[in-house]
Amino acid sequence: MEFLDRDILGGFSRMGSLLWAAANTAVGLLLWALGASVDRPGVHRLWLLVPLLFVCAALLLRRTRPGVGLTIGTIGLALDLVVVGPSVWPVAVYGDLLYAVTVWGGSRLAYGVVAAVGALGVLGVGGAVLVWPEELLAEGLLGVLSLVGLYVLVFVTPMTSGLSVRAHRARAELERQRAVQVTRMAELDRANAIAAERARMARELHDVVANHLSAVALQSTAALALREFDPERVRGVLRTVRDNSVRGLAEMRRMIEVLRAGEQYEAERVALCLRDVGQLAATARDAGLDVVLSGVEEAGELPARVDAAAYRTVQECMTNALRYASPPRLRVTVRRTADAEDAGEWLVIEAENPVAEPAEPSRTGAWGSGTGLAGMRERTVLLGGRFRAGLNGDGQWRVRVELPIES
Repeated sequence: MEFLDRDILGGFSRMGSLLWAAANTAVGLLLWALGASVDRPGVHRLWLLVPLLFVCAALLLRRTRPGVGLTIGTIGLALDLVVVGPSVWPVAVYGDLLYAVTVWGGSRLAYGVVAAVGALGVLGVGGAVLVWPEELLAEGLLGVLSLVGLYVLVFVTPMTSGLSVRAHRARAELERQRAVQVTRMAELDRANAIAAERARMARELHDVVANHLSAVALQSTAALALREFDPERVRGVLRTVRDNSVRGLAEMRRMIEVLRAGEQYEAERVALCLRDVGQLAATARDAGLDVVLSGVEEAGELPARVDAAAYRTVQECMTNALRYASPPRLRVTVRRTADAEDAGEWLVIEAENPVAEPAEPSRTGAWGSGTGLAGMRERTVLLGGRFRAGLNGDGQWRVRVELPIES
């Protein structure tokens, strides 16, 4: 196939078209030699080769310039039918040129030729009946039908075949484009899935690491700020640093096990429970944060995803309070409530801590990078909940998270 599709004559034609034109020329010469033509008085038989060569030469353009080829073929066929012929093979070759136009020509050209051939057929048959009424009507309706059938066989059938091939190729191209679009959509879905998984892992890593490292950093800063060596206080600081380091490593290890678990991931998520935030509060108190928890035990059993999200929310609120609360105080309230709008039950988490206004409130990063808040918001939205965070006007930073409880 590559050999037949190879360009020749500077892209003017294809190798397959050249071979096809040569084969048709050979067949036409053979039929000419056998006398397959109508001899006209006063016209030498050699003149029959002129239209034959015209239409056969037009075959060189059947794939590269089918419109031009059809024009050349039309000139050759007119010479054969009107001037020197008619003969058999130019008519047959012209049918192939009609086929080529409907297959490889532009849509406007192809359907324009179909319309023109149909109109010429009606005019030609009608004109033949008017010009030779005695010869055609002598055989009755059969004579007219024979003329119509001959026209359809020579001119209409090649175009019908060409249109069928054209429609098949259009469907194949449509399917190819659809397959390409499906592949692109699959790649986009894969990229989105990877991005979502990376975002989820970033949230989990932030929640796991930030809480414990914030406590370690605060305690280390306090130890470095001591003007006099106090063994008991330093021992307490080191104990807090060690406990947070060990707990942070344990949570990191558990997260790595979850990532390796594959299909068992959902079962592993149950490990994070709202009722375990008491341990987080104890760690925060050791780091110097005054934490008050209210309503945690009364929240009761929760779906695994809601339970884990609530745990992470409280953990992030404690982390932020450790870093920014002034004085270091945090109050967390948890309660279950009904929503009058959708008649569903919601878990509401409210956290409030005092903050000192930064000297330059507009300065980027004055209150952190916002990664923790973004993680809380994304986790809440993924569960279909509502999230609000910000200053309430009286120097208090307030976070409110509402999570729908699945029935």
